[in-house]
Amino acid sequence: MKFGKIFKIFKKGSKAAQKRKGQKASGGFDWPSGVRIGVYGHTNAGKTVYFTVLNEECKIARDLQLSVTDNATAGEFLTNYRSLWGLGTTSDVGTVVDLRGEKKFPEPTQKERVLLFNAILDGSKSLPIVTCDYPGAAISISEPSELKEKITDFMDDCDGLLFFFDSKILQAELQTQAHVASLVNMLERLAPLGSRLPIPAALVVTKADILDGFVGEEQNILITPEDENLLSESYELFLEKLLSSPRISSSPAWSGSVRNVLVKLREFLKVVVGRTLDFQIFFTSCTGTTPAKIGSDVGRSIYKPPEKMSPAGVKEPFKWLLNSIVRNRRISRFRAVAKFVAVVSLVWIILFSIPCLFHFMYLLPKAVSVESNILETYNGNFYNTSSQERTRIISAFSRYERSWTVKWLFPEFLVPSGRLKEKYGAFNLTEEIKRLDQVIDRFTGVVNDPVLWPKLNPSDTTIIENEEHQRLRTDLDRFHQGDSTAVLFKRSDRVITYWDLFLNFISHRGDSSFYNAISEQAQFNARTYGQELSASEKSLGEALSARLKVRAEKKVQKEVARKAAVELDDLFDRINGNSSPAYRLGEAVTELRRIRKQLDPAVDGENIAAIRRYLRNAEAFEKRRKFTYKVESVPAQGHLHIEVTASGKDPAWSELSQIIEGFNYSVQWKLGDEIHIALDTLGAPEDWGKKASDRKILKGRYALFNMDGEIFFDNLRQKITIRFSPPLSEMLPELKK
Repeated sequence: MKFGKIFKIFKKGSKAAQKRKGQKASGGFDWPSGVRIGVYGHTNAGKTVYFTVLNEECKIARDLQLSVTDNATAGEFLTNYRSLWGLGTTSDVGTVVDLRGEKKFPEPTQKERVLLFNAILDGSKSLPIVTCDYPGAAISISEPSELKEKITDFMDDCDGLLFFFDSKILQAELQTQAHVASLVNMLERLAPLGSRLPIPAALVVTKADILDGFVGEEQNILITPEDENLLSESYELFLEKLLSSPRISSSPAWSGSVRNVLVKLREFLKVVVGRTLDFQIFFTSCTGTTPAKIGSDVGRSIYKPPEKMSPAGVKEPFKWLLNSIVRNRRISRFRAVAKFVAVVSLVWIILFSIPCLFHFMYLLPKAVSVESNILETYNGNFYNTSSQERTRIISAFSRYERSWTVKWLFPEFLVPSGRLKEKYGAFNLTEEIKRLDQVIDRFTGVVNDPVLWPKLNPSDTTIIENEEHQRLRTDLDRFHQGDSTAVLFKRSDRVITYWDLFLNFISHRGDSSFYNAISEQAQFNARTYGQELSASEKSLGEALSARLKVRAEKKVQKEVARKAAVELDDLFDRINGNSSPAYRLGEAVTELRRIRKQLDPAVDGENIAAIRRYLRNAEAFEKRRKFTYKVESVPAQGHLHIEVTASGKDPAWSELSQIIEGFNYSVQWKLGDEIHIALDTLGAPEDWGKKASDRKILKGRYALFNMDGEIFFDNLRQKITIRFSPPLSEMLPELKK
């Protein structure tokens, strides 16, 4: 690494080591411990929506993962998530499903809420996070608020700050300047009299989807690492150089939007630039596209979330802030250590010498001497030692491990000591391990034979265990005692977990979600304890995964068939009551084919037969068949020529016959065929339809049904009337048992 980069890193972290001391008396408010993140923003700045979307985004992210650590935060996020994504839930026997509902943004926050997370950076660094959501009016400079003092107290001792600015108010100059003034006030509290900002801070421009030129993630971060040195310049030079960078100037629309934001927030930026390198500007959108306005309320407009939520840049501000805090803490610790290195060295020499002497001259020799004296009798061959002698050796090393001197100052000696204990203890464990594996094999035998499973009382869904089941659990509990790190304890603990999951699966009548819990537990054990698992334990996991899967799949199939039968009952009236051929011969056929696949032949034989009859009658329209019709009226004593062709084909007019009023005729037709009708008026030369007085082509998949009734000829402004016998509507398939 170059010396210039090293210097810049230390320059950015120096503020953490110089954090203000005694600047503010305690406000009397108690806050949870952890990394305190402040989000400073006014009403409608998007704080609540940001926290909710951030939580969802980080569920699938690798570089930043968040997990809620308290019920209040989890409940708040769940309520907001259901609101934004329009979700609800309903339950049936053994089944929970999502329902789609109306999407809407959460109501404005009415009181402060402390939010607790656990953040994992880049899959390795874990941080407890404390932040706060609150009504934006609490930081307003024009409106009094009883929360103002409390929110200010929270922000004063934050480890990092995100300043939220609503891009929707850019056109309101007075409101913009009022918000900027509030942001500046907070900055001045953090770093008064022109001192350096002691913590990382970032400006987050929310709702960026309304800004011209904003296209998404690539415009999320404004200041690249290459341009970071601009933060040490004056505001005017910072603005000029940043806007002239190719990344921004290449898009005139985006360049104009960025300039407008930076100019409107100049008073805020003048306080920041030149006073810290730990600052960044982000453009984010929690929705990805501009929400539709659906109304208004006092002081705000009401919007509806878009159909598809595609957040842009939500995760980056939080991740940047946490990385900055972690880096500053590391640098702060390094500087503190460097500052007191001489004192620490001296203390180390004085204080550690005594424990070293105590350890190497008393504790360790005392434990080793017990083993040495016993092995000396057998010339170093520990295979000849008795059970009582091995117990004495194990006790000596156990007392050695319990010493605080060993635990705190010489933990590296715990591993070899534990190995010695394990070596001598293995003599006593071998037979017990065999007996535990025999108990596990008995459990496997129960799983492999459903006849041996515990029974379910259908009246109250309680489990009825026989004597063998009770003995099995008692035997497992006997091994589940003593040292939690011992082989017997850990192995019996895993098997007891299997037993409890097995009973839950039975009590819930083979619900697939409980099978999934068992399958996931078996996969977790194989992945985590692969080398520790005995052959018996592996066989048990395989038996549970295989045997219970069959029962769970049958449960799911029965539920699907039951729902399909209910759905079919509703379809009888809907299909038979709809006279549209497009529905009866198209949509209804598709629905019935889907439902037929889901029905259980053993239970729904009558319904399946009804569907088959309907589909057979509908499929008859796929082949050409004869339909009888009568021409009820032809204008001006004319006559007709009618020919059916495949879709897109021209008629040959090869049939030399006339169709006149008052007689019955027939036509061969199937779905998709076109019907060509030629009208010859009285006195017109007869060419059998080729040069008719007027023509009409009936197209579409259901053209025959358009032939039934009145047919208009546009050129002659005349109409004819045709009726089918029997009526076409009566020939449509009907769903009946």
